Amino acid sequence: MNKHYLQLTNIFTDIKNKGWIQVPTQNKISQGVFFEQLIQKPIENFEIPDFEGIEIKTHLEKSKSYITLFNASPEGDSFFEIERICNQYGYPHSIFKHVKILQGDVKATKRANIGVHYQFRITVNYKKKKIILYIYDRNNKVVDQKSFWSFSLLEEKLYRKLRYLAVIDAKKKIINNQTYYQYDHITLYQLKSFEQFLKLIEDGTIIITFTVGVFLSGKRKGQIHNHGTAFRISKEHLEDLFNSVEI
Repeated sequence: MNKHYLQLTNIFTDIKNKGWIQVPTQNKISQGVFFEQLIQKPIENFEIPDFEGIEIKTHLEKSKSYITLFNASPEGDSFFEIERICNQYGYPHSIFKHVKILQGDVKATKRANIGVHYQFRITVNYKKKKIILYIYDRNNKVVDQKSFWSFSLLEEKLYRKLRYLAVIDAKKKIINNQTYYQYDHITLYQLKSFEQFLKLIEDGTIIITFTVGVFLSGKRKGQIHNHGTAFRISKEHLEDLFNSVEI
């Protein structure tokens, strides 16, 4: 068990006791980013846990959105593989029709329609030690199977970032265009195994989400905006991947 669980829990309790906390800006900010500000987490671009080896995920109460475990770009023949997939199998943006985007959830248990012309599905290949992306055309023919995620890459990311996890439930309200958050509950977890991670991909519990969009404003307006390729799980299934921890 991570020895810093108790320290994080004590910090969380202090924040919880404050009740509704006003975000000191009218700009949009997520409950997760705001919580990181409250615990004075440094702004960084490294893929490391948020607090003393513990990854923190915040989740809005009653939200059915999936929790992102981590982001991992696919590998393949191209150095920028996600851009290759998007350019070949994406679909036009509704406003910037000259730009192709790729947005949707992909799982191992059934094909997913992304755009009009193609379907996507993933397969866990234990022999090749890869999760392979299969793309089908309208005639149910596999037109692409070049993209993949290696077991070694995913295992390294999983153990580095998610060996220890804290999930915080939050509430949100807006009054006079001002955002407030309240942090209600913290649950602590410890990762089961990489083998369990693969099993949950196989049975469709963990999905892969593509989020390649377009910049809608600023200097890069009209250009591709890749928000990352996310491995995600619903909050209800967290205990399939993690053991809960009591302190």
